Amino acid sequence: MTPTRPARAPDPPPLPRWAIAVAALMAIANLLGAVGGGLVRLGTLPAQGIGPTGAHAITAHGAVMMAGFFGALIALERVVALRRGLWVPALAALGGWLGWGAGQWTVAGGLWVASAAGLVWLYAWAGTHRAMSLPLAVEASGALALLVANAAFTLGQAEAARIGWSAFLVLTIAGERRELTRLVKLPAWASKAFLAVWAGSVAAVLLALLRPDLAPTLWWTTMALLAAWLLRWDVATRQWHAKGWAGHTAICLVVGYGWLAAAAALGLLGQTVAWHALWLGFVMAMVFGHAPIMLPALAGWRPEPTRWALLPLGLLGASLALRVAASATGWTAGLAMAGAGHALAFVLFGGVMVRAVRRGR
Repeated sequence: MTPTRPARAPDPPPLPRWAIAVAALMAIANLLGAVGGGLVRLGTLPAQGIGPTGAHAITAHGAVMMAGFFGALIALERVVALRRGLWVPALAALGGWLGWGAGQWTVAGGLWVASAAGLVWLYAWAGTHRAMSLPLAVEASGALALLVANAAFTLGQAEAARIGWSAFLVLTIAGERRELTRLVKLPAWASKAFLAVWAGSVAAVLLALLRPDLAPTLWWTTMALLAAWLLRWDVATRQWHAKGWAGHTAICLVVGYGWLAAAAALGLLGQTVAWHALWLGFVMAMVFGHAPIMLPALAGWRPEPTRWALLPLGLLGASLALRVAASATGWTAGLAMAGAGHALAFVLFGGVMVRAVRRGR
């Protein structure tokens, strides 16, 4: 007699919309704080009257962006899908508030570590109770990289934190894109190449803990290979002319892959602006591309497709190119103008999406 598998336990009800909205607003507050700190550092906003707490917030604006904003946002997406663990993004966002808002960086680091551990738990739960797959494993390794990065930040290991945060974002994106390439028949060597890129990314995070002087070379080499893989095999390269948000997302993604390749080249040349080419060029292009898809899942909104949503992407790219040139030449006024362009691109994208939501269903 064939044994029967136990019935799957029913899923809990969807999380309350108000709770999701509160967590999202907490994350957005960290985004505003991080952007503000970056603008002061670039000279776009004045630094007069900023005390010791504010000065530290400016220095650590990258930590707020990575751990406080992206850590909360990506965790919130997982929480909504799994209908559990709302405390995970809440801790990440609260840590950002206590850091840039109150100067409690030690407490913030502890909350970020706890939140990252919670995100690892969410992926483990999904793999155990739903289905384990290669894309899920890649994304879970990104959550582990976030845990390493947050712990490194708390311990004062800046290089390990920077590479760990970058790996968190890159591996999360790579895992999602690898899942969609299941629709494409990949040759065996392409599948193995992706595994090599995955291994290289994880190895760079571990190497940053032991030899922070060598880790960036491995990291940027791996990013160059990842950019080549995505430009060759990702389904977005075949959807440029698709209608609606599908075409918008494809354009954003391919532009982002171009910035990923540029960031790798700059990083291998030893240019520190490579990190911002990665974060603002690659990662934010992914955000601009996926926002119309995430809004229905997180808030139930159905924004109306509009090509105006590509305008902020172009503005962000132009301002980032200006930043790269200004960094190479030491042009301080150019850096300030680039910061203004970054901020305007974010505000413009928010305005376009608000209009699209109001005109949609």
